[in-house]
Amino acid sequence: MKNKILMPYSTHFDAKVDYSHGKVITGGIEKFCFDLETNFEEIIPLCISKKDKENRNTKSIIQDAINKHNPDFILFHNPWWSKMMMSFNVRLICVIHEPLVRDIRMVELGTLLKKLQENHCHLYFVSPAQLQYHRDMAKRIKKVDFGEIKGFIRPSFLQENLQLSDELIYDCVTVGRSDNEKAPFLVHEKLKDSPVVSLVMTNEGVYKSDAINLYQEKNKQWKYPRETFRGLSHSEVMTNISKAKVFISTWDKESWGITAMEALGCGVPTILFTDESGNHASEIVAQSPDHIFKISRKCSSSEFEELVVSIINTHDTEKRKEISKKTIQKHGIESWKQHIQDIFDERMNDTNGRNSLEHLFD
Repeated sequence: MKNKILMPYSTHFDAKVDYSHGKVITGGIEKFCFDLETNFEEIIPLCISKKDKENRNTKSIIQDAINKHNPDFILFHNPWWSKMMMSFNVRLICVIHEPLVRDIRMVELGTLLKKLQENHCHLYFVSPAQLQYHRDMAKRIKKVDFGEIKGFIRPSFLQENLQLSDELIYDCVTVGRSDNEKAPFLVHEKLKDSPVVSLVMTNEGVYKSDAINLYQEKNKQWKYPRETFRGLSHSEVMTNISKAKVFISTWDKESWGITAMEALGCGVPTILFTDESGNHASEIVAQSPDHIFKISRKCSSSEFEELVVSIINTHDTEKRKEISKKTIQKHGIESWKQHIQDIFDERMNDTNGRNSLEHLFD
């Protein structure tokens, strides 16, 4: 009999489009949850809506699901649910997707992770760069060492039948939530006086943050050669990525880089906007260093345009085929499924974690 794995997750915002059954993917966690639900029949997805959270129904909804399904363990992605999760007295896996950012939420992250570890939760990050960033922050801010984690979890995969497009109609493309931190429209901004054709694929939603809502509004004015598509299905996003000559990852604080993987899988050479260190977590996604290009997020418009044009002029069909083939070899679905199954098996074989340590928070 298959194990039963309850997977509660929450949405970022109230969508203005129907994204039921994962047709429209609004972020990395949503993509990961959709992939797990699609590929593992033992997964029991449980979406906690914005309204559920506002009505303070999250705990009761999860408890009802536990009573109904009696899961072998819970897989969750929100470390701020830690106290609640430990109170259920069910074995836990927590996957940390948090980006490399310094904000008020992160102040207590190290403490929460340490308490999860003490409760025998299996803790996973998505990249070494992400782990090191949050480990250093926890030690610096709270003098907390949350210890050794179980390992790293690959948050996505590529289908092995990806098709390379012969119709390259966009000079450069990016994908990202319409958020002033992720700043997908930075591509349009840097190319606003250029003939280079850029495409931004993003969502349209209502956020708690006035700053993010304002960011969405002020970026509705772009006209050709600045193209913008909103609310596309994941399959439509992939089709448009494949028609790009260059892909751009605009956020220097990514924890892994699903869109960078998808672009490389389509044979599209990828530019990573880096922070002051010149590094980007998505570097580990590429099978070969010459498949990606790094440039400071603060680069000038002329520097960015020059790099885009240079890549377009030097990457022919054969190079695109090489990029696609090697990326799919590294991130194919079968190896990903085995990787996830090994993580599930390790959790099942570890009988620790059913004794609640909620008193640690008292």
